[in-house]
Amino acid sequence: MQSAWMEHAPIGKNVTLIFYREILMQYEYIEVKTKQNIFLNGFYAKGGNKSCVLFVPGFAGNFMENKFARVLVEECFKNKMDAVFAHNQGSSQVMSFPCLKADGTISSVVRGAAYEHLEDCVYDLDAWFDFVKDYESVYLIAHSLGCNKVVHYLRDHKPTNLKKVVLLAPQDNAGFFDLPMHAGMVDEAKENIKAGWADRLLTKKMFGCLVMSSATCLNFISHPEFNNIPYKTANGDMPMLREITWPTLVVIGSQESEQAEVCMQKVAMALPRGQYAVIPNANHLFKNQEKALANRVVEFLKEFDF
Repeated sequence: MQSAWMEHAPIGKNVTLIFYREILMQYEYIEVKTKQNIFLNGFYAKGGNKSCVLFVPGFAGNFMENKFARVLVEECFKNKMDAVFAHNQGSSQVMSFPCLKADGTISSVVRGAAYEHLEDCVYDLDAWFDFVKDYESVYLIAHSLGCNKVVHYLRDHKPTNLKKVVLLAPQDNAGFFDLPMHAGMVDEAKENIKAGWADRLLTKKMFGCLVMSSATCLNFISHPEFNNIPYKTANGDMPMLREITWPTLVVIGSQESEQAEVCMQKVAMALPRGQYAVIPNANHLFKNQEKALANRVVEFLKEFDF
């Protein structure tokens, strides 16, 4: 793959069709079908290698907007690893997914982060692991809320070809809706659902920029098992992480938290085979530090098992 990053064309605005085409031509567009008969799309860097990176984006994450993930995938490919960017039912803010009906016709379901059901991540990850089942080695990399999904999934699922796990900027969901910017969202969601408007989008936005439906808001608080990496409040007690028995690297940007290193130390110590890294001058999306992140992750993937 040749680099096609065009820094003068920022993602999300004023992006030219040429920019998209230059990126997309490097990858194979793929689809997988979940056991719910929902088709998920992804992008595949295929080079006939024996190992493959499977990247799981976070809340609303998608191939076009996660630059750090594309840089990471490119670096893995250079180091003789195939790579799959695996969209899920929480990718993008709002997305329509094809769905196979019982009569053989195709309809669609509306998902994306605004209408996501967290528990569906099991179906999504099942489908993607089936796609990479013929590889000798699979390296699972997740970002943000994707980390919580991966930890939840690996509690009961043990893919035989999974060799290593990387958790990038894992999400601590404790007290999420208690943040001042999210005040009142839960109450509004309950009122909407009571009135029969479960799909109504909330007035306030997640982080001030991402839309969320009333049903998805309550779905988040009704599944405390997805708050499985509570590094801000836990004192070494993160029992869900004990199930992640593969060599695991946890990574955070130094700008994300004043206690970034302490937090990642906690996570690494809770993991049976954990390491941690802090990327200097990086935020939640590792902006402007994408290459530093990619180098550290590839270094970990190429290490002998420990």
